Amino acid sequence: MDLREKDGKGKGAANRHPWELSRTGRVLGVLAGYLGRKTENSGRRYVNIGAGDLYFDNRLLGKYEGDRAYAVDLEYDEQVPDYPRVEKFHYLEEVPGEMDYAIMMDSLEYMPDDAAYLKALSGKVKEGGYLFFTLPALQSVFSEHDRIVGNLRRYNVRGFRKLAAAVPGLEVVECQYFYTCLLLIRYLQVRLHLRIDRERKVTSGWKYSERNPITRCMVWFLNIDFAVNRALSKIGIRLPGLSLLVVCRKEKP
Repeated sequence: MDLREKDGKGKGAANRHPWELSRTGRVLGVLAGYLGRKTENSGRRYVNIGAGDLYFDNRLLGKYEGDRAYAVDLEYDEQVPDYPRVEKFHYLEEVPGEMDYAIMMDSLEYMPDDAAYLKALSGKVKEGGYLFFTLPALQSVFSEHDRIVGNLRRYNVRGFRKLAAAVPGLEVVECQYFYTCLLLIRYLQVRLHLRIDRERKVTSGWKYSERNPITRCMVWFLNIDFAVNRALSKIGIRLPGLSLLVVCRKEKP
């Protein structure tokens, strides 16, 4: 969870939104396709930009017992607990050494100069390593929600490919939209000028637990959406969606 997303009392949301739960599970599945599904000691190092409360990293490190995380987030303070095999930093420049892979989930859109940041992140990854991104998609549905959470832009497939093409040695190997089912909701929000509670600044604010049937049903529905979009993308059919998944490989410049 983004550390800037607080409840009305200034604390992190008690329950995770189905969107976050689904995105976490689907991205872990994508990573497994590129990194392998085994959990033996690999000694790999990765950097996660905008790692937030480390929910995703704890899930990932539970799967890959030999990997080590270098988590970057401007909001880190003493309230964020320490975890085994996780080192926390405020800036990418503070992270030591080269990484085997990099993760940046819904964070590139915060960067004033996203092209420069993408180049810097690519420079931290070893040749042959992967960079995994999720991004808010389609500038046409840029809304009050984006302004509240600090998004500077939304992305499309062509725009990100152009961005990546300017980075020496960075090859886009997968690029697809997902969460088509949420796109109509956001479109209506934009067209009808529906307002969001600016005081809470919460994307989640979800009142149901992860085990609640309502949560589980919504996660299942979002997972189906992701799977259908990915399958269609592999045969050249690309549906629009609220989010964008990108996988890049670091090649020799």
